[in-house]
Amino acid sequence: MVLDKKEINVVGMHCPSCAIAVELSMKDLDGVEEAKANLDTNTVEVEFDPEKVSDVDLACAVKEAGFEMK
Repeated sequence: MVLDKKEINVVGMHCPSCAIAVELSMKDLDGVEEAKANLDTNTVEVEFDPEKVSDVDLACAVKEAGFEMK
């Protein structure tokens, strides 16, 4: 399995709880191996299997956590 890495800009993360919500929502997707949010840059770096997870899936996970992708 070859994993892709992507850095996603997230609008609205203001505190550690926000970052955790985004990380957990992404990690709930089958095929996401790792998700790490960075409050300083308002981004989340995600490592995933592109055969199982699409950009739309990632956007939905961010939205389910209560945030938007930039």
